[in-house]
Amino acid sequence: MQDRKVVEKEFHDKLRTYEGDSHVMDTRWSLKLENSIKHNPLWVNMKYYSIERKSQDMILGWYRDNCPGKRVLDYCCGNGADGRIIAKCGAREVVGIDISEISIQNCIKLARQEGVDAVATYSVRDAEDTGFEDNSFDIITEYGALHHLDLQKAYAELSRILRPEGKVICNEALAHNPLIHGYRKMTPQLRTSWEVEHILRKKDLLLARRYFGRIRIEFFYLTTLFAVPLRKTPLFLPVLTAFEWLDSLLLKLPGLKWWAWQALFVLSEPRF
Repeated sequence: MQDRKVVEKEFHDKLRTYEGDSHVMDTRWSLKLENSIKHNPLWVNMKYYSIERKSQDMILGWYRDNCPGKRVLDYCCGNGADGRIIAKCGAREVVGIDISEISIQNCIKLARQEGVDAVATYSVRDAEDTGFEDNSFDIITEYGALHHLDLQKAYAELSRILRPEGKVICNEALAHNPLIHGYRKMTPQLRTSWEVEHILRKKDLLLARRYFGRIRIEFFYLTTLFAVPLRKTPLFLPVLTAFEWLDSLLLKLPGLKWWAWQALFVLSEPRF
């Protein structure tokens, strides 16, 4: 295993392990979850995920529309939250892969707890060289994983294992906003050095065109980040709603949209 992959594996094993107990966490923000991990220094940025309402609603709707009856890959699955949701949406089969053995153990446990273990299976694999046969999956979902990988190898592998009529949905952070990216550089303990230097930029999203005939991109979260300090108050939801409306206008502007925190993009028509 390459050195950078060893570092990624060790970091995510540590991230997914609670000191002194066997508790495993989901990946969706809630006040309960934030409070339960507030003393874990690797999760101090959890609060920012409190604003992920618009993108998550879009993703969940996309799952309901696209995943029933399909064979789905949860690519770099973490603790497997998306895969379990997809299983409950009626997918025929869900396969989850991750480089972290701890994550895969968590996935198996949580799938059993939620009663989807007959549909969802998990294994430790290298995302850049999965070992799956060509044209293996109808749908692939990925959340925050591409910037941990060699992007050209990841795109090529996704294109190879996707069926010709299939789709890949990706949710990724962007690197263009100087305030957001400055925060990343000031908190190196929260991520690996590879990760912070490979947060996606416009050129990285456009690189996907070498491997897919079609890419559709949506942008999320600019002014909404100012709602984060209010997340534990009654003002949070109305303020968040107001900033979501403002973002809906600002993120239509050609230059400003790339300053968003996240991009949601769907890849289709694989060129492999």
